[in-house]
Amino acid sequence: MPAVSLVIPCRNEQSRLPSTLNAVKGFLDRIDFTTEVVVVVEKGTDQTVEIATAYTLEDSRFRVIANPVARGKGFAVKTGMLAATGDIIFFMDADLSVPLRFVPDFLGDFERGADVVFGSRQHPESVIVRSQPLRRVLAGRAFNLCLRLCGATKFHDTQCGFKAFRKIASRAVFEHLTVDGFGFDVEALALADCLGFQIVERPVEWCDSPGSKVQALRDGSHAFLDALAGARRAKRISAQRA
Repeated sequence: MPAVSLVIPCRNEQSRLPSTLNAVKGFLDRIDFTTEVVVVVEKGTDQTVEIATAYTLEDSRFRVIANPVARGKGFAVKTGMLAATGDIIFFMDADLSVPLRFVPDFLGDFERGADVVFGSRQHPESVIVRSQPLRRVLAGRAFNLCLRLCGATKFHDTQCGFKAFRKIASRAVFEHLTVDGFGFDVEALALADCLGFQIVERPVEWCDSPGSKVQALRDGSHAFLDALAGARRAKRISAQRA
């Protein structure tokens, strides 16, 4: 089996990080392949760094990167993806809205030749255990529809926080990533597509967790503009390489 890295970006997550890292540790104890966990903590106002660091003292499979700034989720993910050493590198949300048991399922796609595998809540086989509030569901669908109409993506769910990259694809994509905020997923997938990597959109089980950091109107508008610009930059990079 390939070595696997799990990247978890977080900021001000002291209330749920202990249960998340306990769940991750339990998962690591049950699997039979080499794994590291890279917790990337953006500068915040609580004890997230201290909580994450405590796990590194107890378990060498965990390590923490404390970003001295709060530039956004995209920057935190980029930091972790470029620092990770695994052959296959996942990033996932700190609330583990997609269960960890999907990690082995995703690895099967890499064995079949995929370079990038990402979870899609819009896949017909996906199971939504607990949905987001209706206003966020509608906002998310409008966000994605507008991106597809603008030619920024061909995928129906770019924002599910459970994605995995073969190391060569991770380096190629995240070295060029420019979007620091919530629109980074669109740019990352656009870069992977434009660079010719094989991408698989996969069904997942997903459960909404309270305490989202996204403010639908403000963050959604910023994310849309960032995503649109990122997708256009991806196309320019592809054209330059052609």
